[in-house]
Amino acid sequence: MQMDRYLSFLEQVLTPKRFDHSLGVMQVMEELAEVYSLDRQRAMLTGLLHDAAKDLEPARQKALVEEGRIEIRHTCENDWSSYLHGPAGAYFVYKELGITDTVILDAISTHTYCSNGQSFDAPICWCLRFSDILEPTRDWTNVELLRRGVRRLREVVDGGRMDEGALLQTGWLIEWFTEEGKAVHPNMRRVYRKLSAKLGVTSEFFHGE
Repeated sequence: MQMDRYLSFLEQVLTPKRFDHSLGVMQVMEELAEVYSLDRQRAMLTGLLHDAAKDLEPARQKALVEEGRIEIRHTCENDWSSYLHGPAGAYFVYKELGITDTVILDAISTHTYCSNGQSFDAPICWCLRFSDILEPTRDWTNVELLRRGVRRLREVVDGGRMDEGALLQTGWLIEWFTEEGKAVHPNMRRVYRKLSAKLGVTSEFFHGE
């Protein structure tokens, strides 16, 4: 793995805070790789590069979307910070770093809940979504749902209960985005409906300590 090259690249395109976040996500991905039998190096690289495009200036964002022929399937995906940086970021690391591993690219693309492809529910994709929330530099002080929930989520995820973790995280994100007036991606609602039915949950599932 060309780790020094990747780190140097990220230091140029990310804010210091986002860079530290990316290192944290890489750390959690390494830990979850053992739980979910993922390739360790692939998982770590996915975590490190997942937000590579998030801090780009608007002109460069627009160029990536156009050059990468990235399809906007839902209106909410025009929101770069919440959604579009996922698929654009996959193209960005392909273009700039020569990353061609489709497992890595699909995970980066779908970690923001974009896409309806077969890879959407792949273990590495859910591990990346979990790691994005759980990484140690994240401060959820101002988001009550996540402030109270991250310890529980970590216990569930570390226990290998992927469906339960996916339902917890998605349910909290839907509630948080709704409270903040942000558009909720249809795929979040789809996951919520599917896993709620599969696991037969009640409201206490989400808000119990």
